[in-house]
Amino acid sequence: MNIANLIKEKINVYQVTEPIIVDELFNGLENHKEAVYVTLNRLVGDGVIVHYNKGVYFKPKNTKFGKIGVDKKRLIEKKYLKRNNKVVGYITGPLLWNDWGLTTQIPNRIWIAQDIKQKKIDEDLGVMLVKAKTAISEKNIKALQFLDVIDQIEYIQDADKEEIIRKLIHIFREKLTIFDKVVVMEEVKNYTKKVKVLFGLIAEATVIDNEYFLATLNYLKEDVSIGKKTIININPLVFKNNRTWGNGFASS
Repeated sequence: MNIANLIKEKINVYQVTEPIIVDELFNGLENHKEAVYVTLNRLVGDGVIVHYNKGVYFKPKNTKFGKIGVDKKRLIEKKYLKRNNKVVGYITGPLLWNDWGLTTQIPNRIWIAQDIKQKKIDEDLGVMLVKAKTAISEKNIKALQFLDVIDQIEYIQDADKEEIIRKLIHIFREKLTIFDKVVVMEEVKNYTKKVKVLFGLIAEATVIDNEYFLATLNYLKEDVSIGKKTIININPLVFKNNRTWGNGFASS
């Protein structure tokens, strides 16, 4: 087996400026890592590829304005969102708020939720890794994003909270599939009581006539109604003055 030729064949598949992650090249060559690195170093010396940072290379693109560097958007996707066709993270925070039309803020840092123990920052890519509330999969990303927005509502500074709630009611009713709604109902247990209460108020305001949905919602309502009231700092009129979720309102 000629490792150098195999690596060259693999690299030929990549587009210019597309990040080449070393771990992708190791696939099928796990016992030949040293030879892989030797080949990569030679290709760097020949100008075929450029070493960007640890474990990352790319094929340069020359233009009349100079060389174009690595595609950072693709690098973020490969490094933090999906590896070897497996989801490892998802967009949350300010970029999500903006995409969903909840704020006009233009984020200077992308929040990505991952299964990590504590917050991490990648200054080069402008990424902040935050701890996901539960295991991430392809199937629960939309549900976790919806619950994250509820959890992060106090951080959305340039928007009216009542308007955000109205938009979330619309999103839950019109934009989420039945499957997504079911997953939200399952995943909300991993969030704080305040998120559960806010979600319950939002879900009940959608007036969805589904036996399973209503039964699950009633179970959640019983759970959050136990103990001390949860104070919601949002005008109660947006929830039609609903106080059946063990909640009180800081404003009236």
